[in-house]
Amino acid sequence: MTAARLPDLALLLALPVAPLLASLAAGPACAATFTVHDKRADRELSETTELYVDGQRVAAFALDAAHDQISLPVTVAPLPGASGERHSYVLCGLVTVRNGNGAPEVHEVNGTGILLDPAGRSFEALAADDFTLFYLADPTNTGAATHAPWRSGLCHAAVS
Repeated sequence: MTAARLPDLALLLALPVAPLLASLAAGPACAATFTVHDKRADRELSETTELYVDGQRVAAFALDAAHDQISLPVTVAPLPGASGERHSYVLCGLVTVRNGNGAPEVHEVNGTGILLDPAGRSFEALAADDFTLFYLADPTNTGAATHAPWRSGLCHAAVS
């Protein structure tokens, strides 16, 4: 092989590797780990809730008089081609509360939203509007999670 051909061969060998090297230089996308805390409210008798992130079941919570709170670590894979970490979430399940007359009343847990850059955060599973709205929130950063007013069709399959 002559010296004149060596640069041409090096150029040919480098071309297919260039996109790979550029993506490695940018840094590989890493999984995000965060914590979800759930605590039984005063009126709440029991709760069973599943958390889905990006359509995948990642955690399940069960609360009752003997187990009034739980904290679970959650790890989610990076989304291919995503700029920034945005992960959709859905909370599905059932919560039994004591109504104003003292009788048990069952509500469907069905909440959906987006987690923004969740790595390292602590989210609380919350209920509002007399146990009809369910969502995740980071008490130290109100912009870390959003919740939507609509219900997810995923919950009907998960709860039935």
